[in-house]
Amino acid sequence: MSHRSIVAASIALCLTAASLSAQISVTPMIGGYVPASNVGQIGGSAENIAKTRDGTLSLGLNVDLGPLRGTVAYASGTTIKNASSQNIGKGNVLAAAADLVIRPLPRIVVQPYLLAGAGKKFYSYDANTTLGSGADKDAFALHGGIGADLSLGRLGVVAELTDFFSKGVDDKWNAHDAFFMVGVKVPVR
Repeated sequence: MSHRSIVAASIALCLTAASLSAQISVTPMIGGYVPASNVGQIGGSAENIAKTRDGTLSLGLNVDLGPLRGTVAYASGTTIKNASSQNIGKGNVLAAAADLVIRPLPRIVVQPYLLAGAGKKFYSYDANTTLGSGADKDAFALHGGIGADLSLGRLGVVAELTDFFSKGVDDKWNAHDAFFMVGVKVPVR
């Protein structure tokens, strides 16, 4: 590797680190969680989700480092289903991912964004599930979503719909865990 490329890479790294330190923010979030076996089920009506009681309260936390973001989402006491939409039992879902945030349009009042990344989902089941005890599992997951933030001075309001999807028991990418959440974006500095 030539000295010029090492110097150029070092300068790029320093400039990136300087710009990221000015953009660090933390966003605590609250919202709803919906398990699904295909993307079409995620877009179902709120009334249908309420009737079937598939959705539950979720909590989340985003840490933004400029275009990079760490995401954590948690839902407790939810009905966990397999890829065939059969109830497995009650349990908890914890999902974490590292994402790239893409802001394709300039901020006017609201800043829309897309996010894409990867991480892990962790399922913890109650003792009376159809899988029996000790059935807790984790899975590699791709993470994607859309969102928008509204800047209100130093603080911001964020709303987003994200999906952690992974391979189901049939080894197909059909296990979706969707989170719709809102939160308050707080800059660290």
